[in-house]
Amino acid sequence: MNKIVHEKNYELWSGLSEIYHDSRPIPPEIVIKIILSWLQKEPDTVVDIGCGTGLSTIIWNDIAKNIIGIEPNDDMRTTAKKNVESDCIIFMNGVSNKTNLPSDYADIITVSQAFHWMDIDSTLLEFYRVIKPGGVLAIYDFILPPILGWEVEEAFAELRAKCHKIIYSQETPPVHNDKDTYNDRIKLFGKFRYSREVKCHNVKIYTLHKLMDFLYDTSMSNIAIKIDDTIKYDIDELNGLVNAKCVDEVEVIFAYNIVIAVK
Repeated sequence: MNKIVHEKNYELWSGLSEIYHDSRPIPPEIVIKIILSWLQKEPDTVVDIGCGTGLSTIIWNDIAKNIIGIEPNDDMRTTAKKNVESDCIIFMNGVSNKTNLPSDYADIITVSQAFHWMDIDSTLLEFYRVIKPGGVLAIYDFILPPILGWEVEEAFAELRAKCHKIIYSQETPPVHNDKDTYNDRIKLFGKFRYSREVKCHNVKIYTLHKLMDFLYDTSMSNIAIKIDDTIKYDIDELNGLVNAKCVDEVEVIFAYNIVIAVK
C-alpha cells in the first residue's frame, strides 16, 4: 500500500494548537548555524515540513528569501498563519511524502518534532526529490524530558508512559517511528551523500504555568485524557510536584538531537 500518512497522526493535535504554540520552545539559533555550515551559502528557499504552528518556520525569516511551512492539520496551520506574519513565509496544506512542490526546489528541508509521525521510506523519496543538489535535510527534536531535576523528570516520564499506553491501546492507534533510528534509515535509503547526528542544547526561562502546559502537552496528557479521564489524577500529581519543586521562573535546559544529510 502506498501510504500517504496515517490520519490519526495529524488528527491528534486538532483543538490543541494554542497550548502547543504557547508552551513549546522556538528552536535555538545553533540549529540554524549547523545547517548553514553544511549548506555553505545563503539559502533561497527553506521548506519546513510538519511545521505545526510555525515555531520552527519563523526562525528562517531573516535568512531565506522564500520560506514554506507545510502542515496537514488545519488547526495547527490556522494558528501558524495567525501568529507568524512575514512576507517571506507561506503555509500550505500537505503531507511529508506528497508536498506538491517542484523537484530540485529547496536549499534546505527541515523537520522539527515531526519525523516520528511520518512514513519514513516514502517521505525520504519525496525529500530527496524536492531538495536541490548540494541541499541539506535536517531532522531535529528536543529530547524528553528536558532537564528539570530528577524528581520532576521521573514523574513526567511515568505520566507519559501511562498516556502512551492509553493512546496506543486503541483499536486504530497512531503510528510512531523510533527517533533513534533516523540516521540509520537515511543511510539505508542510500541516496544522500553524507549524514550524521549532532547534539546541542538550549536554555529557556519558563513560568510555572507555561512549564506545566509544556509537560501536559509533551506527555500527550491532552490526548490521553479524551480517551480515559482517570489520567487526570496523574496530571494533578505532576502539577503538585512541579509547584513544590520549581520556583516561579524555571530555567529549563533542552537537549536537541539533529540528524543532518546532504544531497
